[in-house]
Amino acid sequence: MKKMIAAVLAALALPLCAQSTYTEADLVWMDDFDGNSLNMDSWNYEYHEPGWVNNELQKYVDAKENIYVKDGCLVIQAVKKGKSYTSGRVNTQHKHSFKYGKFEARIQFPKGKGFLPAFWMMPEDENLYGQWPKCGEIDIAEVLGHKTTEAYGTIHYGEPHNESQGKYKKLGSDFASDFHTFACEWEPGEIRFYVDGNIYKRINSWYSKRKGFGEVTYPAPFDQPFYIILNLAVGGNWPGNPDASTKFGPDARMLVDWVKVYQKKSYNENVQKPAEAKKSFRAPGPDGNYVRNPNFSEQESLADSEGWGFLTANGGIGSAELRGGELVVSSKAAGTADYSVQIIQPDIPFKKGVSYRFSFDASAEKNRTIIAAITAPQAGWIRYFKDTKIDVGPEKKHFEFEFKMNDDDDPDGRVEFNLGNQNSTAEVRISNVSVTALTPLDQAAAEKGALPDGNYVRNGEFQEGKNRLGEWTVDNKCGAAASVTNDSNIRKFKAELPAAAAQKPLILEQKNISLAAGTEYSLSFDASSPNGIPLKVSVAGKTFTANLSEKEKPFKFIFTAEKADALTSLAFAFGAQGTAFLDNVRLSENALVLNGRFSSGMSGWEVYANDAAKVDYAVDSLSEDNAFCMNISRTGNLDWMIQLKQNNITLEKGKKYRISLDAKSTLPRKIMYALQRDGSADNNWIPYSGTEKISVGPEFRRFQTEFVMEHATDKAVILSISMGAVDGKALTKKHTVAIDNVVLEEIN
Repeated sequence: MKKMIAAVLAALALPLCAQSTYTEADLVWMDDFDGNSLNMDSWNYEYHEPGWVNNELQKYVDAKENIYVKDGCLVIQAVKKGKSYTSGRVNTQHKHSFKYGKFEARIQFPKGKGFLPAFWMMPEDENLYGQWPKCGEIDIAEVLGHKTTEAYGTIHYGEPHNESQGKYKKLGSDFASDFHTFACEWEPGEIRFYVDGNIYKRINSWYSKRKGFGEVTYPAPFDQPFYIILNLAVGGNWPGNPDASTKFGPDARMLVDWVKVYQKKSYNENVQKPAEAKKSFRAPGPDGNYVRNPNFSEQESLADSEGWGFLTANGGIGSAELRGGELVVSSKAAGTADYSVQIIQPDIPFKKGVSYRFSFDASAEKNRTIIAAITAPQAGWIRYFKDTKIDVGPEKKHFEFEFKMNDDDDPDGRVEFNLGNQNSTAEVRISNVSVTALTPLDQAAAEKGALPDGNYVRNGEFQEGKNRLGEWTVDNKCGAAASVTNDSNIRKFKAELPAAAAQKPLILEQKNISLAAGTEYSLSFDASSPNGIPLKVSVAGKTFTANLSEKEKPFKFIFTAEKADALTSLAFAFGAQGTAFLDNVRLSENALVLNGRFSSGMSGWEVYANDAAKVDYAVDSLSEDNAFCMNISRTGNLDWMIQLKQNNITLEKGKKYRISLDAKSTLPRKIMYALQRDGSADNNWIPYSGTEKISVGPEFRRFQTEFVMEHATDKAVILSISMGAVDGKALTKKHTVAIDNVVLEEIN
């Protein structure tokens, strides 16, 4: 009763928030922790080892000293045991998840260096749009243990990772001395953050996108059910680690008085993303060169953000000047990173599909190396032209490279010359720098090669672009109704066809698909029709018919492209009265593993690199025959923290397979590969092929494994090649692992 009275008095003391739109919302779920133990019908314990994310120090356990209910509060307590730490993390996944609403909790946070408690949410199905950050994350309240007068509300999204954050500062007291109410109001077009009823941040612009794919229709990823998480982390990247001032015991407790969720009767999901001012692509100079002041003939400041710039970091010491048509860099200390001494020019525009020539002249007072690269400061620092180490000496040499821009358009690319961390401070002279396009910009945009997953069809799952029909055109001369469904985040193309469709079919088409002559392709899709409509499909001069039924069925057609370098279209003709549905359209090479020779760049493959690892990667066509190369500076402390992956491989029960690949490494080490179950939803990562650890050295060797698929047929198998820690030990010596000629075949 005392607790209830205190809560009412506290609520009456809060200022009214005119901005809140939830005065008429219904309370749909709450937990006031008035029992003697945590209600396991509502909550789950989470178990994770130290270092699982963000270099945090705690082990998450379910011990009674870490998670318990006392005096009407949930208590999550961090405990120090010698040099190690335990703490608690609970969630409502698969028990209580919500799509939109007002989420609030009354919390007293811990105080002390190294504590990071949080009240936050993650999506029920992280695979809907892809793993973090593509799936989205809503942090309703985070308070750093050494700054308990400040609370943060944040959303994470996109790829590359992006975030929007607000901060609320408490005057007169702090969030560790007593309870305060933290809330988030989440609607289709806006997310708002509150402390004690005071709004401090509105966010209405975000996105979900996988690298190389189109942007998912707004308001994704924040248009799916999320569940609630409460936890107390110790140490890590943001708060730093505990120090001598950190006190455990009562100071190390997160107290949660109650958690409540309110929802309106309905929400309007027909919202538009606010228009953003797009930066224009600047034109090159008269000679086609995108580099400003390429011959250093014009004096300019190297300390501003215009034109050329000189930067130092991580112990690098030096200076730069324009002298005699050259940029001259003098170093006193090389520093600990490649970019410790660096020359840059930002705002270099690059268009997807265009081939470029990057060239320059360079020399040095003594023989040494420098690293040239073209990077993406606004796109996660990916490399459009990989870090390339070159040898320079007293004689001026000309260097010239060609590369194709395989990533999305970027008006903000950057030319870099990195002189740090290379065992030399010898003076370097650079001149005659040029970046020119080798193909017409409009021509490159017309051709559609394979997506990163190997699919030549864009938006085959109907969740991108306006009305979720991005990249598709609809020819509707019969008066049909064409749309994309959105029932519980299930999207399918839907055609409601009148009788006139028999004479004038509705055509759904995707144009300008580039296929290679002589290559065998597989076209697959899922379709249904309660009226049994026949669906005619045409591609690359071939025509197929799919006889639809009320139950959704998968269809698959195999064909060989015959014309060389020809653009084709894929068309679906709906030519009878009734209703039909289409989904999961896929056109790819007819192989178990796609692009195993990396001749189509990274198509079909993706890279995972944990925050604890430091890598860059590329398909090397300069010194290798299109081999995948992973440049590793730091592995992290677990083997899976660096992976080359291919998803959605089919293994059939009872069949025997052989997986083989070529691999090498400039640093002798072990790597690991496996064909495994996708356990992202339930943490069940069965290695169907077994887990193979192989020792690799400076020369390519071929490795292979044969196995029988003893489990049920699985169409979502992951091939993972892990290049993280070796036998639990992190590697910090810079090295390169190369992979090539990956083949999966059915044998016998």
